Amino acid sequence: MKHRAQGLLCLLGAAAIAFGVLLPTVAGATPSTGFTTVASGFNNPRGLAFGANGRIYVAEAGTGGAACAAGGPEGDICLGLTSGVSVINANGKHHQIVSGLASFSGDGGFFATGADGLSRSPGGKLSTIITSCPQQVDGLPSGVFDPAVVRTARHQAGRIVNIRPNGNYELGAGVGRFDWNWTGRHSDLVPGQFPDCDPYALLAGTRTTWVIDAASNTLDSVTPQGAIRVVAFFPNPASSDSVPTCVDRGPDGALYVGELTGGGNPPGSSVVWRVDTSKAHPTPTVWASGLTAVTGCGFVRGTFYATEFSTLGLDNAAPGTGAVVRVAPDSTMPETVVDGLSFPNGFLGSGSSIYVSNWSVSPAVIPTGAPPFQPGEVVRIHI
Repeated sequence: MKHRAQGLLCLLGAAAIAFGVLLPTVAGATPSTGFTTVASGFNNPRGLAFGANGRIYVAEAGTGGAACAAGGPEGDICLGLTSGVSVINANGKHHQIVSGLASFSGDGGFFATGADGLSRSPGGKLSTIITSCPQQVDGLPSGVFDPAVVRTARHQAGRIVNIRPNGNYELGAGVGRFDWNWTGRHSDLVPGQFPDCDPYALLAGTRTTWVIDAASNTLDSVTPQGAIRVVAFFPNPASSDSVPTCVDRGPDGALYVGELTGGGNPPGSSVVWRVDTSKAHPTPTVWASGLTAVTGCGFVRGTFYATEFSTLGLDNAAPGTGAVVRVAPDSTMPETVVDGLSFPNGFLGSGSSIYVSNWSVSPAVIPTGAPPFQPGEVVRIHI
């Protein structure tokens, strides 16, 4: 397999390649009793955010579309407009408040990317971000997909989506396009893999929205006027590159960033970066190490937690091997809070509860003949 999952499925492509390898491990996975299901039936659930009255919003990467292009570097790519944002009601039922967003998936709707990051600003503005960028959509094979769908996907790819209370939305800054162009001018940073783009996570602030790009390995700032700037670049680990996936502001005012790391890195290769954004040109510093395949992170009551996609590492990800861990400053090994999760993603915490998206690479309806995955769900962990 490639050292790093590139292209439209760059974050989860490595797991998609291992799709057949996962089958023997499913039966042996032992679910933990340390979490409970809040709601199920999501299509590739990812980022989470609190709304008014404690409601939980869920970014759904969708299920791609009916048409698929064969033979991509990570397998088939299915394109559609099935991504969106849902809200969970108090009784555990959920419904989409935003639909029709671009979605890129593997066969059967697995391992999709689309609306991934999700954040609510202190002022109550809810925002998500669409992965990929127009330049990657332009690279799709011609004649396979509906031209209207391609035009819409190209228009949305890589952009922030600002959601109004009534569910209407407007497209914001094109971070993916910007990062593709930036990596093209800095191809020496990750030889053989740039240019690339995958704006994946965001943190909506009062005056600035911060975006993590998992492919350009950057932290970007976005002003309300849509001006984009690369604030920090995250250096490469021993193999492949950083692949940052999450960001949160710490009690000290700095930003803290978790990383997945690309394929070829063994368990324990991921770190947590600290970025002091009060400086004009901050240099990321390692705040903690020894983590594995981080896909979500954040602070709860001053303590940092991270979601690990698989404790076996990205190359060997399998159901039942995900975890949520507690991370102390300057630590070299995190403390497991709960294990037995399956491809968890995202992070949301408050009080004594943490919420993550479980089975985050699965559609709501598992196709006949597919591996014995379960529908995407949101689970609660008591701390």
